[in-house]
Amino acid sequence: MKSQYSAPRLYEIAFDMNRKAEVEFLVHCFRRYARRRVSRVLDIACGTGPHLIRLADRGFRMSGLDLSRENIEFLCRRLAAKGQAGELVVGDMTDFRLRHPVDAAICMQDSQGHLLTNAQLLAHLRAVARAVKRGGLYIFDRYMASSWTNPARSWSWSRRRGGLIVRASFSALNDVNPVTQVFRERMLLEAIENGTRRVYRQSHLSRMVFPQELRAMIDLAGGFEFVEWFFGFKPHQILERSKHPLIMVVVLRKK
Repeated sequence: MKSQYSAPRLYEIAFDMNRKAEVEFLVHCFRRYARRRVSRVLDIACGTGPHLIRLADRGFRMSGLDLSRENIEFLCRRLAAKGQAGELVVGDMTDFRLRHPVDAAICMQDSQGHLLTNAQLLAHLRAVARAVKRGGLYIFDRYMASSWTNPARSWSWSRRRGGLIVRASFSALNDVNPVTQVFRERMLLEAIENGTRRVYRQSHLSRMVFPQELRAMIDLAGGFEFVEWFFGFKPHQILERSKHPLIMVVVLRKK
């Protein structure tokens, strides 16, 4: 068995879905909340680039940061095939620097959850603040604590691209620790192509934060001001007015 990060093509096929509405939301926020024109954007924990590629297609100059060299190399090839370029960096989201500052940063798919302590979250917020120009935005999504009202959740689906079938299984909220707020996520990708079957597995820890805890961390980090938060990627659905939200999308602005 291999980690799915050693198979970025399969990961891209399995998870490159339902991103159009998310990108529309991001562009809406760039236009409404930024106090500068957003032209250069950093995608943190960019993975195989489902958001980065779509934003590049819309004319934004993109930078990408990911801990996986395989993902960055795969994304380089994706951009090159489209005649596009970007600053793509293998690095840690708690301690990185870019050659060029950006007008906005994003961090999607609860990727901040890989930060398992408040100290790591603070370091991350400060690193992002160094990369974003004054008046620019930082937009990210996080699981909500209300998700804990249910037991571990699991999803399974399949996608086909040409002669390749990818079957995916994902489960979250396994073994929740109510003190550290850490839980385990598990993923399996099964690829079937030309009669050959390959299986890739991954298991990692993730952490959930409470909304007011997150607000306190933002204030303590000092680089951003809170602008707004939403339930999902819906500009009309403010978090406080939502019933049983499962995901919060947060908009911050660089001071």
